[in-house]
Amino acid sequence: MKRLGLVCCLALLGCPEDPPVTPPPPVVPVRLTVAQLSGLSGKVTLIRDGKSVAAAAGPLFEGDVLETGADGHALLSFKGREVELLASSRFTVGKSLADLSLSLGELLFEELDGGEFNTAAGTARAGAGSKVKLQAGDGGTSFEVGLGTLELLDLEDGGTSTVKAGERFVVGLGVLSLEDPPTPPPPPEVVKPKLKLTPRGTVTLKPKSGPSSKVPAAGRDLEESSGFTVDKSSELRAEIEGAAVEFEGPSKGNLEPGPGDPRMGVTLTAGVGRVFLQEGQSVLLGGGKKPLLVRAKVTSTLLVTPTRDGPRVEVLGGETEVGLEGALPRKLQANELATPRGKGLDTGRRGAPTLTLPAGRNTRVYWGRGGDVALAFPAGEGELEVATDSQFEHKLVSAQGGDALVVQAPVKGALYWRRKGDPESSGARFERDENAGAVSAKSDTVAETGLKATIYFQSAVPTLTFTFPLREGASSWRFRVYSVADLKTPLVDHRVNENRAVVESGALKEGSYVWSEVAMDKNGAEAPGGRMNKMDVVFDNSVTRLVLTSPREGERASTASGLAPLGSRLSLNGKSVALDAAGRFSVPIGGTSVLVFKLVSREGAESQWVRRVAR
Repeated sequence: MKRLGLVCCLALLGCPEDPPVTPPPPVVPVRLTVAQLSGLSGKVTLIRDGKSVAAAAGPLFEGDVLETGADGHALLSFKGREVELLASSRFTVGKSLADLSLSLGELLFEELDGGEFNTAAGTARAGAGSKVKLQAGDGGTSFEVGLGTLELLDLEDGGTSTVKAGERFVVGLGVLSLEDPPTPPPPPEVVKPKLKLTPRGTVTLKPKSGPSSKVPAAGRDLEESSGFTVDKSSELRAEIEGAAVEFEGPSKGNLEPGPGDPRMGVTLTAGVGRVFLQEGQSVLLGGGKKPLLVRAKVTSTLLVTPTRDGPRVEVLGGETEVGLEGALPRKLQANELATPRGKGLDTGRRGAPTLTLPAGRNTRVYWGRGGDVALAFPAGEGELEVATDSQFEHKLVSAQGGDALVVQAPVKGALYWRRKGDPESSGARFERDENAGAVSAKSDTVAETGLKATIYFQSAVPTLTFTFPLREGASSWRFRVYSVADLKTPLVDHRVNENRAVVESGALKEGSYVWSEVAMDKNGAEAPGGRMNKMDVVFDNSVTRLVLTSPREGERASTASGLAPLGSRLSLNGKSVALDAAGRFSVPIGGTSVLVFKLVSREGAESQWVRRVAR
């Protein structure tokens, strides 16, 4: 009894019950992927488990339905098979891509390895690499073979039919018919490319076969690879749509029109070639072990010269890609250059220009020899153009981008530059500085007249020639020049055998002088008499251009001196030069080897002088 009471007591206190049993979740069968969906464009709808959604790239399962709109497109692929569903079509995914259940529209199926397909018209076997278009509509089912072959099996009559590339087989309404393949359109007419040749002067052309001939002044077309020779002082321009090259004589090489890309082949063996390329155009440069392909990323101009290893390319303006056959191209911009070396390219940059010429002005430049100059352009958009004439008919550079170009300027001649379309251009006239190597001024003659002579000079006291009368019995003369400040010590003391004496430039300076001549007999005895003649040497600044007395071209020097027109402003390598009241100057030149003097006249006209000194 006591045990039973304990049990009842525990029951009344609440003993824990066993937890309820949870049934296992139902097993959901894994759906097998039949194909991967991709290549979606336009309207494509996926119907899965009775729900319609916009199709997205991903796996497709058996029973999925795809519908394409009038602009729709979808690609189904799996293990080497591809099914391309075209516009306005409805397709049901089967157990594999071998089930082509097309109820409406058209599709393309491609088989890489060969295999069988199930269609509404029966079983079809495609050969390896075959591509077939399947169409389904109210008129039945048709098969059109684009590549390879297709065998149709289990047809209504139990036979087998083979459809070849270009043929179309229709199964419709119980009638079988093999349509004749459509007549292929005639091949497009191949237009043989031509280079238009325009000479100036004497240019000779030598084709691969046939004799050499002169290019007529009116020009001619070139349809085959030919050699060319441009005589001295002559030019040749060869052009095709989007590309042109100009050769200055004397030069030699070979030209060949290209059928597509590149549009022109050029091999230069001597001379210089200037290549003009529009955006996207190219030229093939021969002459080395491997040809060099140059393609313009924007409108560009190149300078080409031959070397032992191949063509040297220098980008005068624009941006290009340059590459040897079988190698990755290198990008070259303005002022950069490339030369083939072994299996690659040596690249670098041009040196600094001698001087910079401003935009919007007409400048004169005087120098002993030519060099590179930088041309500044007005701010704006558009191509940069440089020419040797103000009408821009003879262009040196045509390039896109930037606000400056570096070009080689002539010793004597002109350059004009502008942005294409601008009504006004900038210009520069280059002149040879005839005084660059001068060591003396011009001569002046001083005669013995009894009157005071005045000698005016600008850059330096000129060489003076003194003349005096003949005297009876005189076989020679004693000639002396004194400063009026010291009449005891002669500055010049010469014995001459004729009635004239020469004092070289630089021996006398600005000031007042007296001079005399005394006749001497054959024994050297001086005759009595003689006259002291007065002479003033006066500085006269009436110059209209800069006069540089030093340094000379190529001379080693530490200072620069000269004379500038009154009222003008002068600078040396960008630094202002102080002028005295007469316009004279003398300044240290430091360690530079190129001196650029810029003179701005009282009226605002600008000129520049260039002297190169030894270091």
